[in-house]
Amino acid sequence: MPNYITHSLKIACFTAIALIMVACGSNPNRGVSELANSSQNLDAILREASQAEPEQKNPLLVQASGILLAGQRPEKALELLLHIDNRYLNSQQKDTYHLYYGEVLLSDQQEESNLAAMGQLLSVSKPNAHSVEWQIRYFQSLSDAYFANHNYLESARQRIALDDLIDQQLALEQNNEKIWSAINEMSPEFLQQTISDFNSKRENGWLEIVYINKMWGNQPDRLLKEMEQWKLRFPLHSATVVQPKSLQRVALVETIKPKKIAVLLPLSGRLARPGRMVHDGLVAAHYQQQDMNDIPTIQFYDTAKSFSGLASYKEAIADGADFIIGPISKQAIDEIVEQDSLATPTLFLNTSNKDTQRHSQIFQFVLSIEDEAIQAAHRAWENGYRKGIAFLPSDSRGRRAQKAFKEYFEQLGGELIDTQEYDDIKLLNKNVQNLLRVNASIERKRNLEKILGRNLEFEIRRRQDADFIFMLSQPRAARQIKPFIDFYFALDLPVIATKRVYSGKNDPQLDNDLNGIEFSDVPLYISQQSDILGTRNTIKEIDPKILNGSNGRFFAIGFDAYQIISQITKLQAFPDYRWYGLSGEIGVDENGFVHRYLTWAKFKNGIPQVTKERQSPIIQQSKQPLSFVGKREILSKGH
Repeated sequence: MPNYITHSLKIACFTAIALIMVACGSNPNRGVSELANSSQNLDAILREASQAEPEQKNPLLVQASGILLAGQRPEKALELLLHIDNRYLNSQQKDTYHLYYGEVLLSDQQEESNLAAMGQLLSVSKPNAHSVEWQIRYFQSLSDAYFANHNYLESARQRIALDDLIDQQLALEQNNEKIWSAINEMSPEFLQQTISDFNSKRENGWLEIVYINKMWGNQPDRLLKEMEQWKLRFPLHSATVVQPKSLQRVALVETIKPKKIAVLLPLSGRLARPGRMVHDGLVAAHYQQQDMNDIPTIQFYDTAKSFSGLASYKEAIADGADFIIGPISKQAIDEIVEQDSLATPTLFLNTSNKDTQRHSQIFQFVLSIEDEAIQAAHRAWENGYRKGIAFLPSDSRGRRAQKAFKEYFEQLGGELIDTQEYDDIKLLNKNVQNLLRVNASIERKRNLEKILGRNLEFEIRRRQDADFIFMLSQPRAARQIKPFIDFYFALDLPVIATKRVYSGKNDPQLDNDLNGIEFSDVPLYISQQSDILGTRNTIKEIDPKILNGSNGRFFAIGFDAYQIISQITKLQAFPDYRWYGLSGEIGVDENGFVHRYLTWAKFKNGIPQVTKERQSPIIQQSKQPLSFVGKREILSKGH
């Protein structure tokens, strides 16, 4: 190598070391651990390295890079690693050099870096020659590299092997979570093929338990049965001794079987109509229960006649209620949530504005516009749309919908490129022009006509940068908005809306103007499944008013709120489990929020036609059409 090149490299190395020394304080404290840590004195080590011969300098630079890595400074660590000549390292120092280099590259989280990291880590020659601490860190990093490169089986195997080295409870828990995450990335088919007598029993145990969870995660009763059989085959498996969180939730499931249910609803006053509809849905579900020997009693409390939602809640507790449904208003829910402890399981029919994490016994029905907007964004993405514009009312509901839609759609990778608000229904024409940017085209035509002094043949052009429109509107306004959209050359631009766009009643003559709009709504209104069709027809015979406007939506919420009592802990414990109700496909997250996934339909010839409807994978409810035989009087009086 020419002398001037050698000299240049020395200068570059010294400059990098000097820069890092300047950035670091001075606190002489040399460590003796095989692995560097952030408490070691980086300044002293770099100063020593800058004056040392290659045989001493390069090991010191390895140590310094480890200190920088421990201090969460991978870019600076890389500067040093690039100047290390590993010919001057012994075998153990070379292993540590490859370990640090691999970890630095992994921190970049780029595909090329992940591949390079794997190469560095696989260059380690004798991992077992190092201390237990070093081996644990190495195999963890190697597992992470396999995971980053999508080799999930090898990633899990590295972690499974660590079980013999780790002796701390917290570290074991974290390691098991990593094993679960890696295996959970594999398909059930691949897992089934991978389970083999050539594997260790420990490895097969992991593969089997994740396979069982994937196969039966949406059927809790079957899953619990399969898990019991698995425990007999693997009685002392580490997944049982130190359970991943997914298995912990399953193990803690206890079915709620109340004997006395209290229902807190506004049965008078301004919220009486939705309260009565929820009431009727609950009563219908109560009398639908098949096991009459185990049927609980229900007592209703009119929250409109109480001083507060909390007063009704305390009264219900005093009356011996062991499960509470309601109230509906956020204010009433907030009053209850502010209590120090809530010992009685409660299903609120709305969500609280307060932090509810300290109350493990409460569940909250999510009825927010944000949830519907998120589902609309998801549907748009499913349809292949990537750039959207929004047409929303200029009120708080519209702004909340816009925010939720935009945030979720952008998380998916889409973009909401423009939003147009509307207020006065008389100005809808102008608002749609602004949305589609045809007003600029019209203005240019007018200006040209003024200049030329004659009428011009002119083709109005709309914007071409959007794939679809997200719309929030009531039926009356929507019946004007969609024709304006079509008139301004956007007939081919898909429109996705929320359930507000549908009146709840088929009216082809009026809704012909809504053709092409895709929207979500509760299955009770638009599902084509035979059991729900039968329920809908039965309701029409008994009281057609239940299906008018939002009445049926509240009825469906009441019906499902009662139905899911026995399933709610399972729904929370099993993320893939869904309850197929009248108000939607119901899932419960780990924080107790009850989410409803709605059915999708599109107006065609003025009638909603289902475009997406999830089918239940099993017959979970012995679903028969809802029967009100002998119950007509109860429903009509609303007792």
